[in-house]
Amino acid sequence: MQARLRDMQTPSLNPLPTWLFWVWALLTLATLGLAPLFDYDETIYAQTAVDMMRHGEWVVPTANGMQFFEKPPFTYYMMDLCFSIFGENSFAARLPSALFSFATGMLLFHFGTRLHSRQFGLIAAAIFLSMLEVGFLAHAAILDAVLNCFVAASLLNYALWLHGGERRHALWAAAMMGVAVSIKGPVGAVVPMMVIVGERLLSGNLRKLLVDIPWLTALPLFLLAATPWYLMILIEHGPGFLYEFIWVQNIGRAMNPMQGHGGGWHYYLVVFAVSVLPWLAVVPWAYRQAWRDRRGDDALSLLARLGLVMTVLVIVLFTLAQTKLPHYISSIYPGVALLLAAVWLRAAPDDIKASRMVRMTLVLLVPVALLLLAMPVLYPWLQTLPHHPRAVAIVAQHITPTAVVSFFGLLLLGCLVWLARQATAARLQAGLIVTGMVLQFSLLIGVGTFVGKLMQAPTMAMVDVIHQQPASMPLYSYNLNAPSVSFYSGRNYTQLLGAAGAKELKQSKPPFMLMLRSESRKELPWLSGLKPAIEQGGFLLYLMKEGR
Repeated sequence: MQARLRDMQTPSLNPLPTWLFWVWALLTLATLGLAPLFDYDETIYAQTAVDMMRHGEWVVPTANGMQFFEKPPFTYYMMDLCFSIFGENSFAARLPSALFSFATGMLLFHFGTRLHSRQFGLIAAAIFLSMLEVGFLAHAAILDAVLNCFVAASLLNYALWLHGGERRHALWAAAMMGVAVSIKGPVGAVVPMMVIVGERLLSGNLRKLLVDIPWLTALPLFLLAATPWYLMILIEHGPGFLYEFIWVQNIGRAMNPMQGHGGGWHYYLVVFAVSVLPWLAVVPWAYRQAWRDRRGDDALSLLARLGLVMTVLVIVLFTLAQTKLPHYISSIYPGVALLLAAVWLRAAPDDIKASRMVRMTLVLLVPVALLLLAMPVLYPWLQTLPHHPRAVAIVAQHITPTAVVSFFGLLLLGCLVWLARQATAARLQAGLIVTGMVLQFSLLIGVGTFVGKLMQAPTMAMVDVIHQQPASMPLYSYNLNAPSVSFYSGRNYTQLLGAAGAKELKQSKPPFMLMLRSESRKELPWLSGLKPAIEQGGFLLYLMKEGR
């Protein structure tokens, strides 16, 4: 293994204030609960966590009273801990994502400092926290921010072991990889192993790595961290669990688009371009530099190589998979931050390149700021753009953006005017970090709260009516799965589907409640003479009383 090295004198950069991290953390905590949880992903995970806590069932995840083998329960445990402290609400459901996103930034700072310098650690952490997708994931009650923290921990320990030769870091890398598997399944091991093999192939030292790995201790440690829940659930439920979890939820997602989540070959290129804002203008230059230095044996070359390999392989892997969602590639962003920081610290762009990067960033973001600024005026026109019946019904609600959206558009525009004055090699980096954080919170607060209210208003209206009904009154859904109703109302519903479900509903004796989408009403002709208690945004709620 190489001895720990220091690079030659690095270019002069304005020092980054550490208070930026705490501002990001405080703003994130303050904004977690502004928007309601979104159907489907956020609410299904939150409802699963609530079900486990209410029933005291800590092995078998259930959602809406039904077994839910889609993901392991690690993140549900984190949510339950937050629910027990802060109550069952959107803030508590999203808190694990916020904490683990911040923890990932701190990992980059800690390992970056050990591998190279405090300056490098600060830059890598700040770049990571300022990326648009990182801010969004920190505000999402899904598993990926938690998963990404442990994938990053595994790869950073690997880098430290490779660079310093300390065996314990190889063991930590194996353990963190195992924990990642316990969070989201095989992907927790596939991504770091793929990146490690790719990085060593690119450096030309794969055979030496395979010899140096302490297999006799690393492999048992990985299995100890990864397998306990899988073994418990396998013992309790047998091979049926393996079919659902491995074949349907993992291999099935790779082979066929699930729940309509598909996309073309360019899908993740677009996702990547948007997610790394405001750093997109820097990416082409940085990745060219990383490729030129791909054979280097110093710490900065190693970290840039990790980021390069991680970006390419993860995007290719999930492009080949048939089911596509933006957060599937989110494990790459710690690697992107390492690459940008390493390249920048080795040779920052000159003033001419910095000026060009600023101009490109302004071209990308000024229209965003102007759109936010004009949103209340433009919204009537924007309402005419959707054509899908569900989207038309949602935007037709009497919910419009307020001056708050315009305020954040003005704030972002002011920040971009300030960024235009930072077009020098010494000031650009800090300028982009601040701009990234302003962009995050302008969109999350200005747009996110409005979109959350718009999207979830129909189900929240149904929840208000459901709360007024006796607890003994059954609740049915027809061709509709809306976990937000279960989460916010505190009661489960019976989901009925297709012709068999329609027949069962017709034979059901009142009183009961029935929720469905407007498009499904034609399949239940006996509803035609009844007035729904709620008809909003394409959703219907009927209160079926005695004597219907």
